[in-house]
Amino acid sequence: MIETRLNGQFPPDYVVGERINLTQLMNRGGETSPRTPPLNPPTRIIDARPLQAQAVSEREFFDSHGFVLLDAPTAMTDWADAAAVGQTYLPEVEALIRTRLYPGRKLAIMQPPNVLRRGAGTANPQYGTGVHQDYGTTADDFQQSVAAFAGVEAGAGWRARFEQPDVEGFVMLDFWRTTMAQPLKHMPLALCDPSSVDAGDIVPTALEGIAPGGAITHHVSLRYNAGQSWFYYPDMTANEVLVFKLFQLMPGEEPQRYRACFHSAVEDPATPPDAPLRQSCEHRVSVMLLRD
Repeated sequence: MIETRLNGQFPPDYVVGERINLTQLMNRGGETSPRTPPLNPPTRIIDARPLQAQAVSEREFFDSHGFVLLDAPTAMTDWADAAAVGQTYLPEVEALIRTRLYPGRKLAIMQPPNVLRRGAGTANPQYGTGVHQDYGTTADDFQQSVAAFAGVEAGAGWRARFEQPDVEGFVMLDFWRTTMAQPLKHMPLALCDPSSVDAGDIVPTALEGIAPGGAITHHVSLRYNAGQSWFYYPDMTANEVLVFKLFQLMPGEEPQRYRACFHSAVEDPATPPDAPLRQSCEHRVSVMLLRD
């Protein structure tokens, strides 16, 4: 177990209202900013390995908790080699989706051609040390973010496909793994079980500056609640991949059940001082769940 204060959460007495622009809020500063030094009580982050070991299956655990750790050795040896990612890793990921996460389901899978690498020696040396969820909660939110990064036509194209009668639902998955030779000790990834998130604690937010041209993207932040359940997998190895839901929407489900995982890199007080700095990669995959 890790006990630590998580950055980026709104205080428990924050009144959730209209969408708040986090970029403008952070630029103004002030005591109400969720990015100021943490004032919330410490959060207990539980080792998820024993919990998953008790599950009937990894598929059942994934459906119940929105995340799962898979034993999934990879043939990748150079994560900076874009050609190898396309030729080797993308087929590995698609096989995991079709055979272990959604076996027997009719799917339309779209993968970007590369992975996002973090840590020393990469283009992204900083870790995401603030509680966040990347894509909002509605189809409008997701379309807005797709349009911000890929253009208005891409956003409209996603929405048109999503609204076709053969689509049962949509999920954005994150495949997160360490790319180090030794077990990961430094800055593990913590995940909040979506079933423990009260809808009233979800704060609609927007960001400027992470998409090309300063386009606004839609996200959600989280208000602190002691009832939220946080987990992590200690000592992850390069032969494991952590899969979690970044976004999910089921058009025929009323009311919509919240299924995505708030997440954050966290500092483990038990990390040895000589532990190698984390090197990791993530790969975000769009999956349309189709009717048979």
